[in-house]
Amino acid sequence: MKNIARLSILMAIMTILLYGCSQKEIQYYSNPDVAVLQDNNRVQRGDYQLSVADDQLIIDSKKKKFEVSLPEYHSSIQSFHFSYDNRYLAYDAVEGNAVKIFVVDLETGEKVNLSETIGYKYDYNGYHSSCGIAWAPDQNIIAFIGGYNDSARINIYHFDMDEELQAPAGSLIFNDIYGVKWDVTGKSIYYTADSLENENMYGLYQTEIESKGKLIGGKVEKVSEIDKDEYKEWVDNS
Repeated sequence: MKNIARLSILMAIMTILLYGCSQKEIQYYSNPDVAVLQDNNRVQRGDYQLSVADDQLIIDSKKKKFEVSLPEYHSSIQSFHFSYDNRYLAYDAVEGNAVKIFVVDLETGEKVNLSETIGYKYDYNGYHSSCGIAWAPDQNIIAFIGGYNDSARINIYHFDMDEELQAPAGSLIFNDIYGVKWDVTGKSIYYTADSLENENMYGLYQTEIESKGKLIGGKVEKVSEIDKDEYKEWVDNS
């Protein structure tokens, strides 16, 4: 009986240890410089005041001021995301039923439409608001959700690296992708999509990112299945 009891205790301890290892908490990077426009179409973030007037995005800092044209048929801007060094500002503009993602160089005022230059006429609008763009914690690498309805994917782009050294694919293609985040090391992105096994669950996926000398998405792994409450917590903590 004593041996059986000892064996039961040992099995219980092993179960707890294995569960703890499998449920190891992911350390996500949380960008402190994400903002949304207030009711007056303005928002202050650090030294920058962002505002929208007459189809122009006005970026005003203590040193420089830029007026950036918005898409002709835009209706709103969902969110603003500064890169880690405040060199770049990314934002997603709603244009009809589509969402287009842009980046402005805050040194020059130059604007890039990532939905057209990295993607091809991307119009995917299915991600959770403010979760479709993610800057790396210590490099000017952006991960963003693009694609088309029922054909969503994540692309990556390094603004300080030659384009010929980059492969933009950051994920497999899913019907929908709802959000993307970096981990604190800047070595992996994580993202949520519908579960392929259970329609009441979501899948949490990881892609390793290689960024030394070249930019390329590496191994893709499914981390876990999460339920609706866990998904809500995941996006609310973005």
